[in-house]
Amino acid sequence: MEKKVSIIVSVYKAEEFIKRCVDSLLRQTYQNIEIILIEDGSPDRSGEIIDNYTDPRIKVVHNPNLGVSHTRNVGLALASGDYVTFCDSDDYYSLDHVEKVLHAAIDQDADIVISGYYREGEGSFTSSVKMRSHVINQDEVVKHCCIDDEFGGFCWNKLYKKKVIAGNHFPEDLDILEDTYFLCLGMQRAQKMYYLAEPLYYYCDNPDSAVRNITNLFSDHDSLKYADSYDKIMCDFDFSKPALDIIHSSMFYIAVDFRHMMYLGMYSGNQALLDSFNRNIKKYRSDYYSSKEYSLISKIKTTVKWLLPKLHK
Repeated sequence: MEKKVSIIVSVYKAEEFIKRCVDSLLRQTYQNIEIILIEDGSPDRSGEIIDNYTDPRIKVVHNPNLGVSHTRNVGLALASGDYVTFCDSDDYYSLDHVEKVLHAAIDQDADIVISGYYREGEGSFTSSVKMRSHVINQDEVVKHCCIDDEFGGFCWNKLYKKKVIAGNHFPEDLDILEDTYFLCLGMQRAQKMYYLAEPLYYYCDNPDSAVRNITNLFSDHDSLKYADSYDKIMCDFDFSKPALDIIHSSMFYIAVDFRHMMYLGMYSGNQALLDSFNRNIKKYRSDYYSSKEYSLISKIKTTVKWLLPKLHK
């Protein structure tokens, strides 16, 4: 019997893109899918557009605006597939996305499959893929989420066996890194994970999306929440020492980079934000400089950003 794949789409302020997104899902070469569209109280015509679809594989839910985590949790409760995956409403799938990730999951007997993706920037798409396809472990997932984004903490390039995430939810108290938290929940139960080194997802540059716009994402309030989210992930999950070292060094790098952007005037920073960055710089700098994951050139550039933020551009 063919395995069924549930695709969960949170829909908010996506009237320009939602048709492209849904059409890419309907045109999949693998057809045994259900598409769960949850409109999150969007103030534009997104809800009206998704109501016009009549394909029986589509389920539409209209919710008040309660955030992306709540919306995805509604989708998880409705999902009836053997496997579950996600798509952002301003992105889209390659036509063979579902077919290839599902084939990899079945062929490898993998509980989680992570695929490559295309990232849009300055009008063109760049592939995330730099490695070959292979079985992966938790330490490798942490590395390629934190260091180079080949895997990313995103939920949309992951296919989960449903029984592995049964009862799991996106944390509704986190506005940032909620999909990374969900990935960590899945990894706790996963017996086997596989990386499919093919770019099958189009991650698009939508300037109106908060997750795409660094000025919006790293406002004072959200930057503090970003650090808090990292702390919660480290508190709630058991990582190996190599994985923790990577997370710590990444937090140092992020703190230096964002403090540097404050000095460049990319966004205003209050004292609480600056204190948070400085704490992480002091706390994790030894992990960063002892890490073998960052090149000497990268460390020199980071040191310049750290010590001479007003002069480095």
